[in-house]
Amino acid sequence: TMIRRFFLPMLATLTGVASQAQVIDFEDVPNADPFFTLHGDTVLSGGFQFASVFEVGLPEAIASWGSSMSLYTGSVAIFANYPNDVLAMTIIGGGAFDVSSIDMADALLNPINQTVTFIGTRADTTTVTNQITLTNSSSLNTYFFSGMTNIVSLTMDDTNDSAFQIDNINTAVPEPATLIALSIGMIAMRKRRSKAS
Repeated sequence: TMIRRFFLPMLATLTGVASQAQVIDFEDVPNADPFFTLHGDTVLSGGFQFASVFEVGLPEAIASWGSSMSLYTGSVAIFANYPNDVLAMTIIGGGAFDVSSIDMADALLNPINQTVTFIGTRADTTTVTNQITLTNSSSLNTYFFSGMTNIVSLTMDDTNDSAFQIDNINTAVPEPATLIALSIGMIAMRKRRSKAS
């Protein structure tokens, strides 16, 4: 049948190339100031945009510590410079993506427990929510997500109104070849159905 001849081999092929994984480490973000850098309300890194939700237009909305500061974690990490702000992550130009993990710490490296709420929104407007409590905010630690797949945006909100740094975000983006193959498969299936009826 059509499923055996076309879809099963295609699915077997796609499982190995279903998405392109990458880590957003912000090393491509200008951060030359030895103390801190103000990035405005938007940071672009690794094909993704990180934008302030509530402090739009402010030159100090998003910041990062410089290597001479004791608050520097050893690599470039960004944070919303206003504790009540929310960061929104999207692909530049739009599209779906997955997020599997993120490194976080308190912006001032205070060893306090913070709860950060992450809301992923899919193209059909359904959402998936993960809450992560920073167990040791005095250094970057890795935290893992559950079900944060096929989203078109990810918002990050510290419910305690304390700023937090983010770094090393593990993402995966569906490859265009995969999407094209799936589209061809759907067209072939529709033609098969229309011929049968």
